[in-house]
Amino acid sequence: MGVEYAGLKLFEVLLLPPASLLLLAGFGLWRRRFMITWTALILLYLAATPLVSQWLCRRLEVYPPLDPNRLPTAQAIVVLGATRYQAAPEYGEDTVGNLGLERVRYAAWLARRTGLPILASGGRPLGEQKAEAELIQEVLREFGTPATWLETESRNTFENAQNSAAILKRQGINTILLVTSAFHLPRAVEAFKRQGLTVIPAGTRFTRFSPLESGLGVLLPTPSALCRTSLALHEIFGRWWYRLRYY
Repeated sequence: MGVEYAGLKLFEVLLLPPASLLLLAGFGLWRRRFMITWTALILLYLAATPLVSQWLCRRLEVYPPLDPNRLPTAQAIVVLGATRYQAAPEYGEDTVGNLGLERVRYAAWLARRTGLPILASGGRPLGEQKAEAELIQEVLREFGTPATWLETESRNTFENAQNSAAILKRQGINTILLVTSAFHLPRAVEAFKRQGLTVIPAGTRFTRFSPLESGLGVLLPTPSALCRTSLALHEIFGRWWYRLRYY
């Protein structure tokens, strides 16, 4: 299982910028096809601009944030794992990474205000010692809102939905607040709805742009813009892949 997942992740790295475009540029140089090289470099420049990253993010962040003063009615909160901080030296073990921590904090915030139980979902995609859900549980305990259920076998969003739905339905739960990053919500909501659940999107980490990323600044390439573009393309390609493999 870990080998298959690692292979998919390697393919993803090669498919997305910057690796794919650098490889294409190198191929053009090797074959002396300079039009290919220039095309790849121009695309890499565009991928690193706030102009492109903003355009992509706006098309993914289609679900608005919940109104903190009028939270909807649900039966449970589901929070999805994300990044893992491997072998964190200050903790002496793996812990939740940056994207995951933002999701966990929001799930805890919602739980304190609604009193709803939490299901944490995330497995061991590379055969790690601890599942992502177990790492999430450690942080939720620090926030004083431990999860009621842990789903520890999933390797991706589709399996998050499939395995979590099985746990929830055994408890008679059909309506959930789904906590994940705002750009990830379209793929996650679709996956959970296909499991027969009523899903209320509860996004966090909505993209915000600095004043430097406005005006002519949208044409200035930055590392953060390239990261956002890569995340956005990951979601777009991920939805296409799910439709081919699962739906």
